Amino acid sequence: MIKKFFLCLLFFVLSPLVLGSVVYLTSFPPQKKVLGEKASLPQSKSYLVTLPEETGALAPTIKLEDSTPVIIENYLRYYRSPLLPYTETLLKAAEKYGVKPQLMVAIAQQESNLGKKSPPECHNAWGWGIHTKGTKCYDSWPQAIESVTAGVAADYCAKGYCEDACLMMKKYAPRSEGSWCAAINQFLKEMETGFF
Repeated sequence: MIKKFFLCLLFFVLSPLVLGSVVYLTSFPPQKKVLGEKASLPQSKSYLVTLPEETGALAPTIKLEDSTPVIIENYLRYYRSPLLPYTETLLKAAEKYGVKPQLMVAIAQQESNLGKKSPPECHNAWGWGIHTKGTKCYDSWPQAIESVTAGVAADYCAKGYCEDACLMMKKYAPRSEGSWCAAINQFLKEMETGFF
């Protein structure tokens, strides 16, 4: 009987101590020690967005479209794209023609590594009009963005191809055997999540 009493007493004394220690130790942010100095852990990517003021709301909701310009700009910057100075042009053209700007960026990523591997002095990051008869070139990136976005809107989005990269691939890159749509979907996912 004394043994049971002692075990119960030990349980009720040690349990709060262990629980309190766990709560206390987990309440501090984790830190790494590097050669005796504090080093912070890598921070996850976050994007600053101007939020509309809402009275009475505890936390405003961030919508994907609110962060689109920042994500696309960061995406182009991360990959050191020559399209970076034309982010605003790309966004305005996409809005004007009703094309998702992420799709235009994903196609440029697949076709030319965001313009880094486009034909010299051609300003054609989308592989637009490149075929056995020749290569469609533009005088500038803004001209190319305007023309290609209008073309994608008319030739693909208006016919319902833009919602499914694999459906779009059948006309845009029919010889790719699935790799084109897989890449486009991967790039779209990167921009959706912000992890690239």
